[in-house]
Amino acid sequence: MKLVFASNNKHKLEEVRQILPTNVEVISLREIGFVQDIDETGTTLEENSALKAREVWNWLTDNSLLDSVDGVFADDTGLEISALGGAPGVRTARWAGDEACDMNNRQKALHELAGVKDRAARFRTVVSLIIKGEMQQVEGIVNGEIAIEEEGDGGFGYDPVFIPEGYNNTFASLSSEEKNAVSHRGRAMEALRKLIDNIG
Repeated sequence: MKLVFASNNKHKLEEVRQILPTNVEVISLREIGFVQDIDETGTTLEENSALKAREVWNWLTDNSLLDSVDGVFADDTGLEISALGGAPGVRTARWAGDEACDMNNRQKALHELAGVKDRAARFRTVVSLIIKGEMQQVEGIVNGEIAIEEEGDGGFGYDPVFIPEGYNNTFASLSSEEKNAVSHRGRAMEALRKLIDNIG
């Protein structure tokens, strides 16, 4: 099965290709010639995930490319910190500002939780899959907590400050195999795989 992944994030693309089984060929936006940015104007992870998948699906339709793929999927991920009322949530990637980098976002998380005892947090990934024009959504969640300081040099995004439940180290300290086995994206991709199996 050939599926276009509606993301320009090379780290996400790499993770998704590692997680999904080999019978699912994941095609990047660059590989299909989709170069425009997708505005994430939704107010929830579900809305943004659906918006991205639908925009790429419509572009494939408009450019008569649907015969070359079986479908499109997109994800949106949010870090939800309990002590901050679920923030940053849908603003996770842009929490420290629209031009901020991963390090700026991590530093904002550490700053906001300075002196705070309740460091509980969760990552939630919502995946939208469109096949034959029909959209379905699945999600993956991992509970954990925000570390006191950055740790590890693997992963990306908030990985150096997020400690998954059942572990003493951050995602950035785990191997990619260990992280993918317990991560929000790993769980969402497993739910996506089951969804694909039921469709196919």
